[in-house]
Amino acid sequence: MIENQLGGSSDFSRSDSRSRSASPSIVAPKEQPVKSLREQLVTMRNKYTNVLDKYYQLGASYAEPVSSLVYALASELGREDNDLLWNAIVGVSSLELYGRTGSGVGLNPLSAAGGSAGWNGNRGEQIRSVFRDEVRRLNPVTDPQGVARDASLGDSSGVIPTSARSATDKSIRLSPEPRFLLLRHWSLYESMQHSPYLSAKLHMWSEQGQKRLNKLLAKMGVSLSECKQNYTHMDMELKRGLRERLLKFAPQYGLDGLVPPPPRSGDMKDGWGFVRCWGWKACLSAVDASVILGAILEVGDAKSLSQSSFEPTNFVGTNDHGDTTAAATQEEQDEAQEHIVARFWTAYDALGQIDKLVQHISTAQHLHRAILRTGTALIEKKQIRHLRAFRMAVVKEGPDVQLFTHPGALTKLALWIAEAIVELNGTKGKNRGSELVMAGLDDSRGLYVVVGLGGGGATESAKERLQKREKKAKEKEEKQRKKEAEARKKREAKRQKLEAAGLDEDEVEDDTEEEDDESEDSESEDEDEQKTGAGRNRFGNAFQEVVRETGARVRMDSFEACVIEIRKEDLSGFLERLSMKAVVG
Repeated sequence: MIENQLGGSSDFSRSDSRSRSASPSIVAPKEQPVKSLREQLVTMRNKYTNVLDKYYQLGASYAEPVSSLVYALASELGREDNDLLWNAIVGVSSLELYGRTGSGVGLNPLSAAGGSAGWNGNRGEQIRSVFRDEVRRLNPVTDPQGVARDASLGDSSGVIPTSARSATDKSIRLSPEPRFLLLRHWSLYESMQHSPYLSAKLHMWSEQGQKRLNKLLAKMGVSLSECKQNYTHMDMELKRGLRERLLKFAPQYGLDGLVPPPPRSGDMKDGWGFVRCWGWKACLSAVDASVILGAILEVGDAKSLSQSSFEPTNFVGTNDHGDTTAAATQEEQDEAQEHIVARFWTAYDALGQIDKLVQHISTAQHLHRAILRTGTALIEKKQIRHLRAFRMAVVKEGPDVQLFTHPGALTKLALWIAEAIVELNGTKGKNRGSELVMAGLDDSRGLYVVVGLGGGGATESAKERLQKREKKAKEKEEKQRKKEAEARKKREAKRQKLEAAGLDEDEVEDDTEEEDDESEDSESEDEDEQKTGAGRNRFGNAFQEVVRETGARVRMDSFEACVIEIRKEDLSGFLERLSMKAVVG
């Protein structure tokens, strides 16, 4: 019986399999030939490659800095402290100094908040707002004596702090930092003179610019003898009233974003910067620390630094034997690379060793003196050429020529020049002129270091953006008003037509308005998609295209695609071809 059952089930299974094979709906699909599968794979690969190519063609951009992401991660793990917070703040503050923006390497937009917030634009100010809350949380002032000391020093009323509360004080404080450079370690006059923001606004490269600065100080009631001594030695009453005087007189010279504005609703210290003290040893702002660390990376060891001499081994490709015509040997290249690595570790150590950081303040001062000196010479001698798609400047002579063979120092000089160009020619036409290619001659290796800065929306000020936004809102409101008036006319015409026909209005549906709304929304979405990537720095893409077309001898040995090294004899042909490219969207 079991055998019959098994046999029966076997017969059933065979009959069932025959019926399945006979059914046309479940016939196994025919295997596609290998050639067809290969064609499908190639089509799919091309499709996704095109997507990637379109993305890369948008150009370079920067998002939130890694330092703030690391702090956010530490905060999630409950391991945040003042050291991590300070490093995160310094990382964010350094973005402006190196021109890292949402549009790639180029000029940053000005922030409506002004002051130190302007160092990193609106995106940076959002991050800084979070950091201000963290500073208050991790550095509370609960000691009555500390509160009284802050009040006497003026911290709560807007005086820039220049000393610690005690010998063991390592806290982080909020400070109404103006857009000056190394204010605590320079005189007020030199700090204002070497500020990239003030240099551009006042035209500090000219004699008229120097007169404007002197006139601004005179209106503020600060004598030249007073402002040319070290800031920490200035009269206390002048330091107490410095912010109020700047707020009063700076707008007369177009310096609206020079200092944080008066308190508004909400955050009473909106736009304020960050200061940290290490007992009586030093007191540095986050921007000061960023400036000094950048100078260490770009200049190197400054033990025997003087205004006119640098250690030759600090620079890539320096030939100690005086042979400026022959290319550097492999040993020289290796030695130069070792010095670059050494500078990195020096900067790394300086993050945790305040003595080493303070030691290199003079290095930072020399670098920014060289930027002002070289930038002034380029403008006065009219050595900035206007090509088809961008402007061009070459540093090939002067006492600081070797200094600007480092991409970081050359980028800072290019940012200084670009901001000056915007102030000189910013109102002429749609192209604001911040697209700039800067080349620095390294004669010992027979090449130029080239940096390309993008512009786009980066040169648009906060006031202009606000005016544009208000204009757009008014246009939208007017358009909506007209649309509603037309809709009322249509409804009235429809009602009259229905009354004449003896029908009620509810008996007929009308979808024309919804269709119009949907079509307008889709059109606006299409316009937004077309604007994606506008204003980004495309010099990296353009450099690669020109190299393929011209065969120029180029070396790309940088984290930035818009930084290259090119042989001296190839530069002119390279730039001529580059001027035909779209470098900014």
